Amino acid sequence: MNETTDPNNQILLVAIVAFYWALLAGWDQLLPRSDDDKTKRGDAVTEQRSGVADYASSAGQPLDVIRDIDPNFDLAAFLTGAKTAYEVILRAYADGDIQTLKRLVGPEVLETFERAIAGRRDREETLQLTLIGVSEAKVIEALEENGTAEIGVRFVSEVVSVTRSANDRVVAGDPTLIVEVIDTWTFARETQSTKRDWVLIATEGD
Repeated sequence: MNETTDPNNQILLVAIVAFYWALLAGWDQLLPRSDDDKTKRGDAVTEQRSGVADYASSAGQPLDVIRDIDPNFDLAAFLTGAKTAYEVILRAYADGDIQTLKRLVGPEVLETFERAIAGRRDREETLQLTLIGVSEAKVIEALEENGTAEIGVRFVSEVVSVTRSANDRVVAGDPTLIVEVIDTWTFARETQSTKRDWVLIATEGD
């Protein structure tokens, strides 16, 4: 990936973002529901829980928290959306696409990304980032506090990352080396908000 992209790459990015937002439409299941609604849906809870068990951590506690918010939470759909978000945000960061990042990340993460992107531009460097694949995306923590739901997802991915100078000299990374990257990303949204979008509010590397 490169900060200077051609129109075809930009069209591809827009398509990916559109797909990402479509997936996020299902994430609004985390909104608290009324007791009557929960009762009506009660017959499906047992089946739903067994269907998502394989995606939980071994302790099971993160899923318990999510089920307290919504017993019918679709973890598989959530993780599909989270993986897409991971890919889109990495692409936007490598491409220096601030406008896309503004729609997907919170203020603190955006500030960090903007500083790094500005630093690359000041040094006339470009970041080429190739995501080989995401081998794991697992919920490791979840909470709802003061009207905000937060879900921490542990990603294990393989990437090729190389930073080049203005004269195409490699200044960081290795274009021939695939590196395993382990990150924990925290997504959040206001449970009472009319908006249906989750945003990335924190990242932490292992």
